[in-house]
Amino acid sequence: MLNFFLPVYMKARGLGDGQIGTVFGLMSISALVLMLPLGVLSDLFSPRRLVLLGSCIFIFFAWQILTAKAYWQFLLVAPLGGIAGTSFFIVLYALLLKTIDKNQVGKKIAFYQSGMYLGLGIGPAIGGILIREGGFGALLWGVLAGGLIAVTLVLKLPDTETIRLDLGGYKRDLSQGRILLFLLLVFVYPTHFGVEQTTLTLLMKESLDFSFTNIGLVYLMVGIWMAFLAPFAGHRFDSSQSLRALLLCGLAISGAFQILTSVVTSLPFMVIVRLLHTVGDVMMILSIGVMTAAFFPEARMGGNSALVVATRTCGIFTGNLGSGFLNGALGYGYSFAVSGSVLLLFVILAGAAMARLLVVSNDLGSSG
Repeated sequence: MLNFFLPVYMKARGLGDGQIGTVFGLMSISALVLMLPLGVLSDLFSPRRLVLLGSCIFIFFAWQILTAKAYWQFLLVAPLGGIAGTSFFIVLYALLLKTIDKNQVGKKIAFYQSGMYLGLGIGPAIGGILIREGGFGALLWGVLAGGLIAVTLVLKLPDTETIRLDLGGYKRDLSQGRILLFLLLVFVYPTHFGVEQTTLTLLMKESLDFSFTNIGLVYLMVGIWMAFLAPFAGHRFDSSQSLRALLLCGLAISGAFQILTSVVTSLPFMVIVRLLHTVGDVMMILSIGVMTAAFFPEARMGGNSALVVATRTCGIFTGNLGSGFLNGALGYGYSFAVSGSVLLLFVILAGAAMARLLVVSNDLGSSG
């Protein structure tokens, strides 16, 4: 509800494309300050309390960012967004991986991700309606109400047992030969998320002149579509116990339709291209989730999954910053063409190594 409309809000406040990219980049990079410590803390202390802390910080961030007016104010508030996201999503994901068993892990991770996709679709749809009816002030109150609902739900979460600090254990986990390639994938793939975060709403509003309602509709359809697809991808993995097809096809599909986004000219064309693009996203996000669950032991899942998300955040930050400057220099479409080309190039250069090394069929029964 909030992040997808922030670029338009900042535009309305007079910020340039490079400044918008910098604000989003600062949100991403500031998350890294607490990402690894919070991941380890979720192994040592109550994950539920840490998620609750993140929810409260988010509510404060939302209030501040939607009342900011000058560029320096956005820069001042941006780190709170990164801290809130880290405290909530990092620990929540670690809590999921700690509490699910390894039977049909693909379906269970896919079900969790379906909830995320629905939120990513429904939130912007509601946000678009609120802006149309009452401007950004109405969006602020909607976001705050959503934050209070999140706090209520967090209080119902389960908790997990804690462990003693074992830095040597984390080091052993990361010494596996395949981990470097895995982390490289986790960095390269999300660069296109940074481009979408900074640019997609602006492309639809500034270049294609979509209404706020239609922008929200695009996100809603994509979210529902991804939520629908995720269980099928999870079933596909559980049936075959192999990620090769999901991983390589996911990268190729995501990259190809990211490039096609740069030449979209109408609302129906945009919806079709983004739906096809997210077929690849669903495959990739599930693959990364399954590999995270498979490659690292449950007891140290908090710290290790935080490292995975920290690497992902570095990729998003790169996309934020790069697209911000590309947008100002060449236009919004070029950012999508470049980011899609990067994904296709990665498939060509690293596809064989990924198919050989990123194998999880024999790992999901291990607790480490």
